[in-house]
Amino acid sequence: MLDKKLFRFIVLFYILACLFALIIALFQKISGVSFKTFSWIGLIMNYLFNYGTKFIFIIASIIFTRVYIMNKFSLPISIIIHTLISVLLSLYSSILLLGYEKYILGYTDVIDIKVILSRLAYSSNFNFFVYFTLITILYAYYYFQKQKDQEIKESNLKAQLLDSKIKVLQSQLQPHFLFNALNDISSLMDIDIEKSQDAIADLSEMLRKTLSIKDVKYITLKEELSILNKYLGIEKLRFGDKLNFDIDTTNSLLSEKIPPLILQPIVENSIKHGFSYTHDTITIGIKIFIHHDEIVFEITNNGLQLQQEKIVFGNGISNVLERIDTLYQGNYSFDIRNNGDSGVINIIKIPRISEENA
Repeated sequence: MLDKKLFRFIVLFYILACLFALIIALFQKISGVSFKTFSWIGLIMNYLFNYGTKFIFIIASIIFTRVYIMNKFSLPISIIIHTLISVLLSLYSSILLLGYEKYILGYTDVIDIKVILSRLAYSSNFNFFVYFTLITILYAYYYFQKQKDQEIKESNLKAQLLDSKIKVLQSQLQPHFLFNALNDISSLMDIDIEKSQDAIADLSEMLRKTLSIKDVKYITLKEELSILNKYLGIEKLRFGDKLNFDIDTTNSLLSEKIPPLILQPIVENSIKHGFSYTHDTITIGIKIFIHHDEIVFEITNNGLQLQQEKIVFGNGISNVLERIDTLYQGNYSFDIRNNGDSGVINIIKIPRISEENA
């Protein structure tokens, strides 16, 4: 009915409030202001009975509030209801305490409406304060819990949408790559059937690898380079000595987690746009290193340079950038520009992924 953590807090708060009231009563007895007819034990027992019975009423009221009042009435109506309950609390405790004094302690005072109202007026301030404080704690606790639950739901929904978006983008990327690879092999068949057969074998292996990663957000750099090498093998069969490539990285980076298939589309773009009538032989350079806790990918070619300032990306690179943006929430950078007087350079920078987030 009530959260255990909340219940423990309510009990602790109530005990502290009761101890505070008891200390004041003891001080009043010592100073001779009040409780002259009570013995020390009698005064303590009186307070234990008084606040023990109040606590039963308050807990019942809190449970009643949680079940029948909270989230079902407007704020003004709720305040009116709780004000009435606090009055009932004072009436309840006054009657019980008068009965305790008469039938347990043996007091001979007459219990009538005037005495009850007098006790009611005397105890109302403290009862009102304690009751409304505990009710406020109740409302605040479940309000913030509701906010927290809502944040968790939104976070889970966001994660689900993120996963769905990534899967859609990856599914778009694989057919795009497949169509381009088949076109390359088709062109190669007019030149060399044997090489075409080797290219089909490499493509088959590539497809096996890419299909095995379709449901993951990250793979190791080693897996990414394995796929890239298969692709470069296909392109090498097609272009022969006119295409060269160099991959520069260290073994210590091979276990780094990166989004799958981010290098192949950029390398493909470098090959596609690097060749020209004046550039019939090109070298693709792929350098991967760590800088300021970021993984940096530099893909260069010494082919045709960019002919316009504003670059329009094709499906492959657009897909890569959209996936990276989705995964890293904009915390990445991508730059493509002419590399001095020779060729083009692409630079991607992404944050390193810790093991628990991979």
